[in-house]
Amino acid sequence: MNKTLAGLSKEEMDKVSAGLAAGTVAVRERNNLPVNADEVEMEQPEHLRAYFRERLEHYRQQPAKK
Repeated sequence: MNKTLAGLSKEEMDKVSAGLAAGTVAVRERNNLPVNADEVEMEQPEHLRAYFRERLEHYRQQPAKK
């Protein structure tokens, strides 16, 4: 298994980026910081928007850690 991001393909890296964007949106929402989830979703490649929504819902359901 590849343990570095440098060895990922473009497709895999795009998926990692979409997941990171979803996590960032969820954290900003949790901390009452300005963020527009719909706008961030539209910035994702079209084929990864469903994945972004899935990850966003996952991160929204996670309890806040102190």
